[in-house]
Amino acid sequence: MSVYSPLFAATLLAAVVGVAPAPAEAQPASDQQPRIEQRTERPSPGRFIEGRLAFLRTELKLTEAQQPLFEKLADEMRASAKAMEARHAERHQKGKARAKPVSAVEKMERRNAMMKQASAAGDRFLEAFKPFYASLSDEQKKTADLLFARHGGGRQHHRMHHH
Repeated sequence: MSVYSPLFAATLLAAVVGVAPAPAEAQPASDQQPRIEQRTERPSPGRFIEGRLAFLRTELKLTEAQQPLFEKLADEMRASAKAMEARHAERHQKGKARAKPVSAVEKMERRNAMMKQASAAGDRFLEAFKPFYASLSDEQKKTADLLFARHGGGRQHHRMHHH
């Protein structure tokens, strides 16, 4: 039985790329600021992917032998970031062009498509992550456990945007 939810799909997509939607406590307490402004202030998904990869390389203190395995993982993270950027731009364009309200069926179809994409991205990430993780020393694994902790979708305050 599938346990996927829109929350899990958004969390998984964010985790694979290494970015997360703003936590609930970071949202303004009042509605004085229009929603549109909030959206335009958010960084695009994957904008900081190279910085995150550099951070991971530094914190994990990778050996020369581990570099190729990390590069496979990094390539998957870059690909996920690029795919998220494309979906983000596509949703933005559709939102601008939309003349009529979206039906419940269309919303469900979009949600299911997003969950399938998230599941496939999660599978690809795990495929690259397992051999990389296996190559780490015990000390590196402790660091990786902390740095990749949210990849299981453990942070419950993520919210998914609907356009």
